[in-house]
Amino acid sequence: MNIDRNLIAELKASLSESTAKQLALATEHIVAAKQSGGKIVVVTGSGPNLHEGVTTLIAELIRVGVIDGVTTSSAVVAHEIAGTLDR
Repeated sequence: MNIDRNLIAELKASLSESTAKQLALATEHIVAAKQSGGKIVVVTGSGPNLHEGVTTLIAELIRVGVIDGVTTSSAVVAHEIAGTLDR
């Protein structure tokens, strides 16, 4: 996998100072949990806060071993299954 480090730097530069601090803190917690043998689970639901495509990003983070599980609502499951069946 190619990592677009320029894009990452651009995105990071576009964050507010408080958001950048929260992202750094979350990253530290995730790394510490993984290093100590812990698991990372994403808790998400449906609605306007779940942008289409986020499930693809979650799936990639599962594939590379960052996320170990997901808990969500039946609406998200139904939407994703319906989208796949439409294809």
